[in-house]
Amino acid sequence: MRIEYTRHSGAGLTYDIEVDRHGNYAIKLNAKVVKRVTALSNYLGKPKWGSKKLEADAAEDAKKAIEAFRTDAG
Repeated sequence: MRIEYTRHSGAGLTYDIEVDRHGNYAIKLNAKVVKRVTALSNYLGKPKWGSKKLEADAAEDAKKAIEAFRTDAG
């Protein structure tokens, strides 16, 4: 899933968030990866094909990470 997210503070830049159903996400600014997070590859009870909940949780984590950035300077 791809999401555009505009930071509430700072210069108000718009970031692109790419999330998958396994909990991985990448945050991009002007097509440059700013942060990439990879979920655990294997754990007890992990859904084989991922889930919408993991996808939604990763999107929320990415938004929190964007808000925590110190500066909007790319």
